[in-house]
Amino acid sequence: MAFRTKIGLIAFCVGLSALGWLAYSNWLGRIEARIVQRVTVDGLELAHPLQISVNGRQVTVSGLVNSEAERARVLRHLHPHGPDITLVDRMSLLAEAIPYVTHLIRDARGVRASGYAPSQVAIAAVAAQIGAGDTDLQLAAGISEAAWREATDSAINSLSHLQAGTLRLEDSQLHLTATARLPDDAQAARAALPLDYDSHVEIEILDDGQPFALSVHLSQGQVTATGKFPTGVLPQIVPEEIGRPARSLRIEKARIDDAEGQFTQAVRVALRAMAQVQLGQLDVSQERIEITGMVSRAGLLRAERALGKRPATTELMRRLEIYDDGQPFYLLAEFDGAEAQIRGKIPYGVDLSALTSGFEAQRSEALVRAEITDGPRDWTGALVAGLAGLREMQNGRLMVSPGLLHLSGTVTTPEIQAKIEAHLSRKPAQFLLTHRFDLMDDGTPPDFTLAYDAQSGARLSGKLPMGLETVQITEILQLPYIEDTAQVGLIGRADFTRRVLRVLSGWLRHFEQFELHYSAGRLALKGVAAPGVAPEDLAAALSSHFAIATEITAARQSADIGAERIHARSGLLERRVPGAWVPVYSFESTAAQCSAATSTILEQEQLSFGEGLARFDVSAAPALARLAGLIGHCLQNSALWVDAVDHSFLMPSEAENDQLSRARATALVAALTARGLPKERIHPKGFGDRRPHDAQQVSFVQPADRIEFIWGEQP
Repeated sequence: MAFRTKIGLIAFCVGLSALGWLAYSNWLGRIEARIVQRVTVDGLELAHPLQISVNGRQVTVSGLVNSEAERARVLRHLHPHGPDITLVDRMSLLAEAIPYVTHLIRDARGVRASGYAPSQVAIAAVAAQIGAGDTDLQLAAGISEAAWREATDSAINSLSHLQAGTLRLEDSQLHLTATARLPDDAQAARAALPLDYDSHVEIEILDDGQPFALSVHLSQGQVTATGKFPTGVLPQIVPEEIGRPARSLRIEKARIDDAEGQFTQAVRVALRAMAQVQLGQLDVSQERIEITGMVSRAGLLRAERALGKRPATTELMRRLEIYDDGQPFYLLAEFDGAEAQIRGKIPYGVDLSALTSGFEAQRSEALVRAEITDGPRDWTGALVAGLAGLREMQNGRLMVSPGLLHLSGTVTTPEIQAKIEAHLSRKPAQFLLTHRFDLMDDGTPPDFTLAYDAQSGARLSGKLPMGLETVQITEILQLPYIEDTAQVGLIGRADFTRRVLRVLSGWLRHFEQFELHYSAGRLALKGVAAPGVAPEDLAAALSSHFAIATEITAARQSADIGAERIHARSGLLERRVPGAWVPVYSFESTAAQCSAATSTILEQEQLSFGEGLARFDVSAAPALARLAGLIGHCLQNSALWVDAVDHSFLMPSEAENDQLSRARATALVAALTARGLPKERIHPKGFGDRRPHDAQQVSFVQPADRIEFIWGEQP
């Protein structure tokens, strides 16, 4: 019972204490609320907000003041409001800036502010105008907030008229250095500057304010242009877009851009349209495109498509008419038997491709398609009759001009001539007809000459037998081109001549020159052997294939050592060395490259000796020339050496094979050094029959005689 009594007494005391504390707290709160209601700084018009805190009867004032006078004014204002309170002064004096400087900068990023400001409210106002991220202002005393706000508002407004600028407010001084697009912008910027400042203003004006413009005159295929372009648009765009040379470009290049891009777009589409004009005038402004001139029918459509892409607000005025140069229609067609070259001026609507079917027509750049029709004279009818006649000819020339049709050239037979005359009789009656035909065969027998020169190529003249044409001879001899003045006859046989040419083609590289003459059904060959080819061996080789009169002489020294030429058949560059013309090579001289190249030549060319002899066949001359050129290139451009190796297998004994092999290797080296190779770096070696083709092969068929070159570095 005693324990419960103690617990009750304790609980009673705690409750009584809590009630007392609650009563005290309510009383103290009522006192603080009355003090807060009484103690304010309302009506003081302070530059910076102050904070007032109340704790019982103690009132604490904190914040920034601009001066001691302002501190005293605050304290005087607070004392009458609380004689029963304790006033604690924790106000801080804001440092004064001397001089008081504020910077404003306008550039591509916008407007930025730095320096001093009189209050946070002033800083917030500037940040709202220019963007908080571009504000770097520090609080400082020393200026009236109203004056500072008025000055910065005016300064920001002034900068808004400028392209770029730096404005400095320093006490009563104002310094502005800026760039303006136009004179009006500079004037507006000056007018917006704050008053009551000693102002020092430098504004560079980029442009005179005159509008962008372009005027183009196109005449006689040349362009004359004047005007004014924004920066970034070059005057050269005028002749480039029109596709005509510039006679004169007097276009001012402004230092300002085309802000909206409307003028630039208008210029580009207008120039594309002007590209279709033959002669005319173009004027472009920000608001208007005016184009006049003469165009083709197709050009008119292209010009309309181009102008359709102008800016929506750009007005268009156009006067485009179908163009004709006033020159009469004419056509000149020259036919060589396969291809017709055509030039002239033809009426609108004429389908020349249909009219020239049967020709492989090559249209000259001088062919003009007029934009007007041929009218009542039926020029097209005369053209149809003339082309029909030309198509039947071996070769010929057709001229159709106003009131005149002329046709001349070569005709194979009288029957074909009659057919041509029938075509011409269908011409319009108002056209005068003149013609001159040469029959291809006059009854004389074939008589022609084929001349060949290793440097200048082949020439063909005279009269060919029926069935033998220049293109066949070119293909048989494997030449790229034959200069041809020959005629194809209608009599004679060409079989034997073709056989001779096929044989001659295989020996063409053995000749420096020759002349093959056909007369009275017989062939005769007179020629000069290439350097390094024995003429008697060449004559004997040819005689084994056919029986014709053959006269071949040795080559004379007609070019200096080191002279160069292009071989007519191979098209390769060759250089004159002692005893031969050799190809010129240009690859990197390594042992692997040189070995592969010599192996390729041995695979492609015939390099053989007489049976059982150490003397080369006459057919070996081209191979020796190629090898001399290749090996000479490798030795001259490296430190390599080479072994010229012969393998001979076909003699009765090993000793005889060794002897023949050494003799052949020596003959090979002698033939190469005679063509300019250094003796000290090419060595003859004969292996007889001791080395088969494949040294790893255990059993093999008896190999044939062969030659190889083994390359290595100099020791």
